[in-house]
Amino acid sequence: MLIRIYSTSITMFRKNVLEETAIKLAAIALILTSGITLLMPSIIKASAQPTVTEVSAPGIKPNEYYLFTQELNAEEEKLGVPVAVFTLTNIIVHKGDTVTIHFINTADEKTDRHTFTMQSPYKMNHDMAGGENTTFTFKADTVGGFTYYCTYDLPSMIGHLEVLP
Repeated sequence: MLIRIYSTSITMFRKNVLEETAIKLAAIALILTSGITLLMPSIIKASAQPTVTEVSAPGIKPNEYYLFTQELNAEEEKLGVPVAVFTLTNIIVHKGDTVTIHFINTADEKTDRHTFTMQSPYKMNHDMAGGENTTFTFKADTVGGFTYYCTYDLPSMIGHLEVLP
């Protein structure tokens, strides 16, 4: 009797694991084939993995980022759009974090200006000539996703600040 109950428990466990795996694989296939990004923590959840507490690239200090300008090797006039980009396009922090950004314009010519610009609620516009740099700090006090960009090089020079709860 005990062997039969144990055998039935193992069979039910295997069935549940197979069903859960099939659901996860179907969700992943949907994401990969559709190009849609879905957030499904209840379906795609790796229970054996440890919780990750660090959500951003480490700097010298927590929430310190180095953001450089970079000119891509392409013919801007032939393409018809600017070919400059930020070297860091995603910054992820938590609400209440103090964020420090070292913004460096790597252009050789003074006339090659770049900005780090954000709209409300983090209203800022740091405009620099080639070869200049600045450091600024702000408090991430509003949860959500916010775009930062260079006013001179849209649509190519953009990034995203994500403030998590």
